[in-house]
Amino acid sequence: MESVFIVVAILVVFFFMVQQRYLKQDELKDSAYKKKGPLLNMQESAFYNALVTAVGQHGIVLAKVNMTHIATPLSTNKKQWFIANNRIAKSYFDFVVCDPRSLHPRVVIELDNGKELDKGKIERQKLLMHVCKSASIPLIGASIKHSYQVGRLRRLLAAHIDLIEPDKEVRFCKRCGSPMVIKTASQGEHKGRRFFTCSRQPHCTYTENYNVVFEDDA
Repeated sequence: MESVFIVVAILVVFFFMVQQRYLKQDELKDSAYKKKGPLLNMQESAFYNALVTAVGQHGIVLAKVNMTHIATPLSTNKKQWFIANNRIAKSYFDFVVCDPRSLHPRVVIELDNGKELDKGKIERQKLLMHVCKSASIPLIGASIKHSYQVGRLRRLLAAHIDLIEPDKEVRFCKRCGSPMVIKTASQGEHKGRRFFTCSRQPHCTYTENYNVVFEDDA
């Protein structure tokens, strides 16, 4: 009698497991997904290219890194830890430069999108500064208009990452983010003048005055 009861119990458990597995698979079938597109927009991609060039082999650049992957609350009280962790769980760092071997974060970079300073933006900046300061992680701010100055980025990074030194200027196309090359006008009223042009020509026709300035050294 006991053996019959055991067999019945095993069968019940087996059918329950099969049913649960089938239901889960059935739920997944109703949840179709599609790719959202690029992780970074055009301006962010251009900045990313400039940052990677500025860092070179001295670091690994990661984009849109969740704050909880970089910092964790200090509190040993479970409730306080949960509250502090929940405060940063849905926020991210724009860019993080990590050590190329250990992947330890070295510098956090916040890219100013140029939008007006509203309540949401102010709260984000306060959170960024608080998290980075309390976790002893250097925080660098960069604006869209400065995002193509690799030399400027190198100067900012050199204070926090060894071996990075300022170098000659390298620019990236504002339209597609590709590296730009220097050419000399061969005709027209600007004949003989130097200018920057996108390396993807003729697919991208963006050009830029050689003497244009994106930063204020003062």
